Amino acid sequence: MLERRSGTILNIASVSAVMPRSTYGAVKNWQVQFSRWANGSYRSRGVTVTAICPGYTHTDFHARLGLPRGEEGIPDWLWLEAPRVVEESLRDAGRGKAVSVPSRRYTAIWTAARLAPSGLMARLAARGR
Repeated sequence: MLERRSGTILNIASVSAVMPRSTYGAVKNWQVQFSRWANGSYRSRGVTVTAICPGYTHTDFHARLGLPRGEEGIPDWLWLEAPRVVEESLRDAGRGKAVSVPSRRYTAIWTAARLAPSGLMARLAARGR
């Protein structure tokens, strides 16, 4: 990619990257920070790196865990549809963004979580799935 001065790398992270919760959130936070670094380092050479940070997205993931759609224990308003996540993520990657948080609702959650005190976020994160 660097030789041809063109390329896009998508790292599938999660909105959980801003939640102080277990190793999952920590690993997703690492992906976000790495993507920010790599995008800053390589964008001028034609290669962009974008961390995709969706929230709950309807895929087969939960069904394979034995949780049929509608029985995941997640409020309906938090769910995103995969085609929308893909569309918004690819748009952001095409614009060279280091981080893509698909949907306005998750962008608001992301922003609030980054601004909130870490103790509060830890308590809230402990309540979720």
